[in-house]
Amino acid sequence: MERLMQYVWQHRLLVQTDLVTVDGRRLSIIDPGRLNTDAGPDFFNAKVKIGEHLWAGDVEVHVRASDWHRHRHDGDKAYDSVVLHVVDRDDAQICRSNGEVIPQMRMSCSPEFHRRYHELVDRADIDLPCAREIRGLSPLHLADWITSLAYERLYSKVDHIENLMRQYAGDWEQTCYVILARALGFSTNSEPMERLAMSLPLHFLRKHSDSDVAIEALMFGQGGFLEKAFVTDPYMEMLQKEHRFFAHKFSLKPLQPLGWKMARMRPHNFPHRRIALLARLIANDSRLVSRIIKADGLEELRKMFNEPLTGYWATHFTFGPGSERTYEF
Repeated sequence: MERLMQYVWQHRLLVQTDLVTVDGRRLSIIDPGRLNTDAGPDFFNAKVKIGEHLWAGDVEVHVRASDWHRHRHDGDKAYDSVVLHVVDRDDAQICRSNGEVIPQMRMSCSPEFHRRYHELVDRADIDLPCAREIRGLSPLHLADWITSLAYERLYSKVDHIENLMRQYAGDWEQTCYVILARALGFSTNSEPMERLAMSLPLHFLRKHSDSDVAIEALMFGQGGFLEKAFVTDPYMEMLQKEHRFFAHKFSLKPLQPLGWKMARMRPHNFPHRRIALLARLIANDSRLVSRIIKADGLEELRKMFNEPLTGYWATHFTFGPGSERTYEF
């Protein structure tokens, strides 16, 4: 049932008129978010309007509201970013780890809809209704279909870039910096990387581009990686000290939990190393667009974005004890 509810939410199949939360507030779904197949909330970076307020964050889906407590989400800070809980049965009030109540919405699916969904999905590899028709399509039609899907994905990326350009008043360097941060997160951590970059404008980082430590302290601090100290890690303690200084000096507000993912991920793709690489690229030369335009061929571009990490991150993929192996991208 939960998979069906996720499917309905993801593809906007529910009737979106007269939606309300369980406490009677009007609800509008601006963006259902991106489905998460890893640990953490079910949908990342959703946008919903509840009453007069627009909320951006994550969405969790359960059959019963009490599943929130059964799965121990109430004490898990990874779920503090949830802005809406979608349930079939509203049998409990749910809260973040600090006791803050999270809005809930009921989304009922009829038993017949549930039956038909599982007939289609659970047997898709056996008797998908359109399987024979797909095999009978000509290569020309298949190629045209795949091309259309490719253009659709490209247009989606263009729309995102154009929205950022409008947001940053035509600043190509700032837009490139945010897009680069998102790309470094791959699909798993793209949203947290983008939100981190947007919280630290490029013109702000340029003021400290002469210090790798300062930029790393700002990024790791805002990303929430410096909250827990390792007594045997002097480098982390140094970054903590730097971040406390900048947070006090510039009144930096810590971000809400960003939902970083590390499960089933190769160590050199951990967010720590991706942030370290972004910091290194900015410290080297923050004029990203200018460097890309002036690059003489593909090899120079590859070299630009394949910057080797040195110092602490040459032998670490997280904070804490190091490794004898040097990790490269």
